Amino acid sequence: MSDPNEIAECNAQFLAAWIHFSRCLPGHRIEQTDGVSAILSGTGMALLNIATLSSPAGNRTDLERRARIGAELARTGGVPWFFALSDSWAPGGDADASAELLAGLGFQPAVSIMGMVAEALPTPRREIAGLELRRVGDAETRAAVADLNSTAYSLPLPIGRAALAHEALWDDRAFGRVGYVGDQPVCCAATFMVEGIRYVGFVATAAEHRRKGYAEAVMRCCLDDALSATGAQRTVLHATDLGRPVYEAMGYHAVTRFAFYTPPPDYLPPPQA
Repeated sequence: MSDPNEIAECNAQFLAAWIHFSRCLPGHRIEQTDGVSAILSGTGMALLNIATLSSPAGNRTDLERRARIGAELARTGGVPWFFALSDSWAPGGDADASAELLAGLGFQPAVSIMGMVAEALPTPRREIAGLELRRVGDAETRAAVADLNSTAYSLPLPIGRAALAHEALWDDRAFGRVGYVGDQPVCCAATFMVEGIRYVGFVATAAEHRRKGYAEAVMRCCLDDALSATGAQRTVLHATDLGRPVYEAMGYHAVTRFAFYTPPPDYLPPPQA
């Protein structure tokens, strides 16, 4: 069973990281009310536009109420979005019952990510040759991060660039690296300082270069950059199913799952008072 402190940490980092990413973008809108957070980046990258809970749901009625409020808040943003729910914040921790309730409201399951934590990572399993790791700090490397992630998530490149290549995202709390083989960018990752914790995001590897250890190499470099600059040891991330085995091998352990749902096609009115 997961540590309650780590569950709280993964949920807090989820909210804080998404707020951090969105606040850096000029079209963002963030609203927190009645136990709901609507965090909208203002871009077409749906994963960066979410409505979610700001605290655990008390019961099924409470979850339904907040899902309706989230839909009301998010739909006015004019961007694609997801409703996100941590299993640990579902009523009674019952993810299946919550999914059934949300399905009845018109929400459909899309993807899920796993909150994972680590304190100190063990030494690398292997040395990686032929990979040049460049610090994200100019238009070329910012675009490389955006393009690698866009390809990984099957997004049009302009949408990814609008979300991830914006200069304001890469401030002094951001430690990003792009891995090159020759002149070709093949992998990337970033570590952001979020409430004093090294938060890892935007990890992507070109399909033809996977299973070579590149993701671990570029992640470790970003984490080391952040450690050298801040001294912070603790690290949190939210993993896709594809990335999770890599992170587990690095020393992260799973804490709690976050399910993302596509919203209903029709407007959901808020609950009656």
